[in-house]
Amino acid sequence: MDIPAVTGTALGSDVSFVYHREKDDGTLILSWDGGADHVYDKDVIGVINDPRGGRKNEVQPQLILRVVTSQSSPETTKMRFAFEPLPVTNLPQNYLEAHVITKPPMHLYVNPNEDGSRNLHIVVSTRSGVGQAQQYYDDVLSEALAAIDLHRDTYQLLITESEKSITEFAKKILLPRANDGIAQTMLLLSGDGGIVDTVNALLLSSRTEKYLKPIIGLVSMGTGNAMANSTGLNRDATRGLGRIFRGVPQNLPTFKAHFSPGSVFLTDEARRTEPLPLESGHGIVHGVVVCSWALHASLVADSDTTEYRKYGAQRFQMAAKELMAPDDGSEPHVYNGKITLYKSDDQGNEYVEEMAETRTSYIIASLVSNFEERLLISPDSKPLDGQIRILRFGDISGADVIRLMGKALRGGGHEHDEMAYYAPINGLKIQFDEPDARWRRVCVDGKIIRVEEGGWVEVRRGHEDVVDLIA
Repeated sequence: MDIPAVTGTALGSDVSFVYHREKDDGTLILSWDGGADHVYDKDVIGVINDPRGGRKNEVQPQLILRVVTSQSSPETTKMRFAFEPLPVTNLPQNYLEAHVITKPPMHLYVNPNEDGSRNLHIVVSTRSGVGQAQQYYDDVLSEALAAIDLHRDTYQLLITESEKSITEFAKKILLPRANDGIAQTMLLLSGDGGIVDTVNALLLSSRTEKYLKPIIGLVSMGTGNAMANSTGLNRDATRGLGRIFRGVPQNLPTFKAHFSPGSVFLTDEARRTEPLPLESGHGIVHGVVVCSWALHASLVADSDTTEYRKYGAQRFQMAAKELMAPDDGSEPHVYNGKITLYKSDDQGNEYVEEMAETRTSYIIASLVSNFEERLLISPDSKPLDGQIRILRFGDISGADVIRLMGKALRGGGHEHDEMAYYAPINGLKIQFDEPDARWRRVCVDGKIIRVEEGGWVEVRRGHEDVVDLIA
């Protein structure tokens, strides 16, 4: 069916608009004498009234706020981002219904403190992904905020200088103000690591009865971006900025991983170790995405180097190939350890289930559906539902692991395969039986923990959630 054109203006010139929309995708076609252009939904943050206004008795001018993305060069995985607002009048009604921002996103307009310090924070994680957060802030985010009258003097800006910067910021700024009941919003240009650093800093500190959860707006700048891909933030090309402008804060579920004594963080490409925070004598790490062992933890650990990070999300596949096809031609390592599951019956009563097989190729306990844009690892997971789900492959060949992961990359089906175990759980415990420390590495949201020989890890859903996520 032909869609009637609507006459309006763009960039001050007369044009006709036609908006085609199918499912979650759409295109606005602008036509004029001798030419045409397209505005794709995936690039659009939203539509606002042009703050510059118009002449008396004229139609209210509007701005289509959009992010235009291009590849920096054929030799790199880096992209270039540009903010390109388009002045228009008389947009089609169906386009406005899909994109107009009817009221300001109030989570961005937080009151300053009496001393003038700002409670809208922007944190730019310079090491996330392939290092594009700074360029996105400079050329897109700062300009988009200015378009809704949030100029540089309305927020506090942090450019990270080390891997500890976000943790220190959360402890020194976010936590004291949250404990005083002060509303705060943090726009975080980062991957999953920035969220987990914030969550751990808050959960591992004392909180008062007045504690008010900070709100996080995630601009996905990481490698896998599991949280953004699982909550729909990455459904378009704005890197989550569209959701920050039009979404609402929702509770961000967490899990808690306890580790046996002697477990340590591996840092600086595994050249250094750091102690874990302690609770009742056990190491503790909080997460919002996944706790894993076996193949997943190994490939995350092995790929977390300066050299690998240049390749973006491809680094995981590169490391996986090396793990799945050892240089000596042997089968990939199969990991040894006893696995205990904590589950609930139909009445909600918890019971313990011991897995009979002790040899494992792949195991995750996940709160999210997607580890990457196309890697649907937990198909039953819903955004922010708070349900931990286990996916495990037992003692199977490397070819079968590749086959199952191929299904996950093609939208699922692996979870129903006879070689996979997939189920909702309350938690799990792994008791390791591996003499080589390389096979006792655990991943919590990208952080790598090495467990001592004979040690264990136990994962449970967190009972206290300390931040909201705009989704």
